[in-house]
Amino acid sequence: MSENQTVLREAENKVIIEGTLLEKRLEEKEFNGQNGKRNAITGELDIETAENEVHTVRVFSFEKKVDGSDNGIFKGLKTVDNEYKSVAENGREEADKVRITQGQIGLNEYYGQDGMLRSFPQISANFINRVQAGEEFEPKAEFEIEAFIKSVSPEVKNEEETGRVKVEAIIPAYGGKVLPFSLMAPVEAAEYIEDNYEPGSTVKIYGDIINFKEKKVVLEDVAFGKPKEKVTYNTVREYLITGGSEPYEEENNKAYDVELIKKALTEREIYLAELKAKKDQPKQEEKKAGFNTKSNKTTEKKEKKKIDLPF
Repeated sequence: MSENQTVLREAENKVIIEGTLLEKRLEEKEFNGQNGKRNAITGELDIETAENEVHTVRVFSFEKKVDGSDNGIFKGLKTVDNEYKSVAENGREEADKVRITQGQIGLNEYYGQDGMLRSFPQISANFINRVQAGEEFEPKAEFEIEAFIKSVSPEVKNEEETGRVKVEAIIPAYGGKVLPFSLMAPVEAAEYIEDNYEPGSTVKIYGDIINFKEKKVVLEDVAFGKPKEKVTYNTVREYLITGGSEPYEEENNKAYDVELIKKALTEREIYLAELKAKKDQPKQEEKKAGFNTKSNKTTEKKEKKKIDLPF
């Protein structure tokens, strides 16, 4: 492939959401970082695109840029917090309809108390606009990404293939980072993807973001007294492919180089190891506190794991 860079090119990564503002959970707080203490606004917005279909969007912005000038993103998010009306605060009739056109797919990753990595898709955005009166309102949640294909495999449920296919992809992000990401292709797209999306290829993929949760209550008969309620939830969360490009030609300078992907995955493993070590540190300190002895400080050398891709 013709990409001759030492850092991966950031992939196209766009999320479009249009719906009713269901709830705001925003707050201002102070962060202490490399550039000193800085005030910021952070939190989440819930946007409803259909009945039982809600998408959570993460927002964050410092009040001032590094050079001390005002940050327009912060100002815009303050307007959302102070002026936008949500169903939770103002009722459905008064709630604003909102539109996001430049959101991004990311990952929320952390280690749980059991030491296992938790990784969930996360949508973030800097700009949330109100749909004005008279404007066309078209509720939806869609994505458009460039991705490096890691694998394609049939979806299996109850030991039977469903006809759909699961696409394991890698999305190069800002600063050379990579996001391992799972997508699902419907039956009508499965054959093309299986035949053409080979591991190691670069493609552009379009689709719908599905986040459906339906509560079902069934009343069970009892011999006496009130009927017993049995509550179940039907939940579907997936990134469903609705279309895509042909794989980029090897000569295309946008096609990702396998070795650069491997290198980025190795750096990701190191990052995750450091994240886990940071999570485990309080436990280690707690154990040390139980002994009245001094321990020698040692320097651990991090070994880079070799990343083997299936091609």
